[in-house]
Amino acid sequence: MEGNMLIEKCHLLYTGVECLTNLQISTVGHAVLGPSDLELRCSYNPDTGDDIYSIDISAELNGQYRTIVAFYPENRRKDGTLRMDGNYLNGRVTMSNPKQSSNVAVLIFNQTECIDETLYKCRVTYDSNIGTQIQESNATAIYVEASPTSPDSVPSYIPSAGIEEGMSVVFTCTGNVGKPMGKFRWIVYRLNANVMTNANGMTKQESLYDNVTTTGFEMPGTCTFKGTSQLTLLMESQDNNAIVRCEVVYQDVPQALYKQSNMINVYYSVRNVTVTKSHLHDTFGPGQTTLTCTSDGNPAVRNEDYNWYKMSQQYTVIGTGSQLITNATVGESDVYICVAQNSYNGKTFSSNSSIQIKIGKILNS
Repeated sequence: MEGNMLIEKCHLLYTGVECLTNLQISTVGHAVLGPSDLELRCSYNPDTGDDIYSIDISAELNGQYRTIVAFYPENRRKDGTLRMDGNYLNGRVTMSNPKQSSNVAVLIFNQTECIDETLYKCRVTYDSNIGTQIQESNATAIYVEASPTSPDSVPSYIPSAGIEEGMSVVFTCTGNVGKPMGKFRWIVYRLNANVMTNANGMTKQESLYDNVTTTGFEMPGTCTFKGTSQLTLLMESQDNNAIVRCEVVYQDVPQALYKQSNMINVYYSVRNVTVTKSHLHDTFGPGQTTLTCTSDGNPAVRNEDYNWYKMSQQYTVIGTGSQLITNATVGESDVYICVAQNSYNGKTFSSNSSIQIKIGKILNS
């Protein structure tokens, strides 16, 4: 209050009397949590004959402005000092007194902490031709930024086992997303999707989920934000062996900060059953013929879970295994059926395919 009254006195009551001019406080550099290059500068232009006594910087602490550091002009031959309310700065700031040629007092933050995020003012005490004066600048703010770090752990997911196609799985990622608050984005890598081939000869499809919400709160004592993001995926067969990555995006720039899951096992029912024969022609002579049955599914169909039937004997198993060797004679043409099955989570699934075998006489030329 006293400073404000004296400022008014200088400007209003003493018309025609010069006051200290261009008093301002400003910042140079960036306030980044940890090692910093931030400077807080108090500059002023004294009038001829003004005798500067001290230059103080005050900070708003707990709702009140407190003097934290005092500087002195060269003619005072005193080093800048921390005031009692500025002891929290001890060991992490450097004070540079104003030079007669520059009239700038500089508080250098070598290490920035959360408490430094507040409002600051500069106050100059000096003697002029109207007596001792105090002038105070407008306030300036320091906003402390903090870099993000990698997510706390690989993404967790629920359910964590027994995942099957058609099931919704919720993936969760948490970690320090910095300040200002960043976010997480999700990338799902699906293998064997016939999109691009990596060095191991496996194909990989990349799906980006960039608009998933990240919620956060400021962590006490760190002034950085703890973020949490959840991605819900409806699992399909193509998600088997997929890798789910959680990546930090800070100030709209993706960072090389991520954690990703191991390959995710997704069960799906047997499908795409196909039967092939060892002979290329539609009709061939009597003798040995090999039929091969293949399928897709997870878990993969075991060899003993392939069963063979003939159309003429639909309810009689004529063989098991992925291959069937027959010795057909003339007149034994038939349709051969392969039934494949797999099981998971207490359920069994089956699918089948068939092929017609025509046996005829081979005429000698």
